[in-house]
Amino acid sequence: METNTLSKVLVRLPNLITLFFSLTLVTGFRLLNDRFHWNTSPNFDFTVWNDVLVLVSFLTTLFFIVTAWLGFSVLMERVPYQGSFNRFIFDTARFSALFPILMWSFLAESPHHFQLYVWALSTWHFAMTIWYVWPIVFNHSNRTGHSSDLNSHAIICAVYFVLGLAYYLLIKKRWETEPNDTLRITLVLVTLASIFFWSLNRLLGLQKRLINEAAHKE
Repeated sequence: METNTLSKVLVRLPNLITLFFSLTLVTGFRLLNDRFHWNTSPNFDFTVWNDVLVLVSFLTTLFFIVTAWLGFSVLMERVPYQGSFNRFIFDTARFSALFPILMWSFLAESPHHFQLYVWALSTWHFAMTIWYVWPIVFNHSNRTGHSSDLNSHAIICAVYFVLGLAYYLLIKKRWETEPNDTLRITLVLVTLASIFFWSLNRLLGLQKRLINEAAHKE
């Protein structure tokens, strides 16, 4: 493939990533409506903890996904695809993985399966960590913004793994013999709070970078 042709193709590829993002959101909202039937016979009840957990889990995961897409969009402005399809393939994989993660956010009401959602998040951040580590180990070079991003993904990957393990050991394995709904709800809320504050911190950090860059250009 000629370089000029490759460049033209690479310029259009971010549109496909945005399509993945859009399909994920549309499907997620459809499932949310199927769960609570808001357009026909609303059955959401603020007094039912499982309803609250599902809604908060969905909205928190949605915030995380939107933050990931914003980061992707900014990166495309700074460092567009160039030279090969490698980065595009990785971006396709990581944004495709956000689809099941949003679907699994509905597991917040399940005493037996919520840890799968948490470990899926941990795996996603682990993949991001490897993405930043790879050029350091094999090419002796760094990706844009690698230091803070690498640390952020590595730390939250470990946090989610521990939270998922705690849920598995304290809730899932004991649910049939020693169900503890208070502890279950607490662990779910702590996990969701971790997701929210990590995403918020990333968003504020991204905004700060953009503001600083704009100030330097003036």
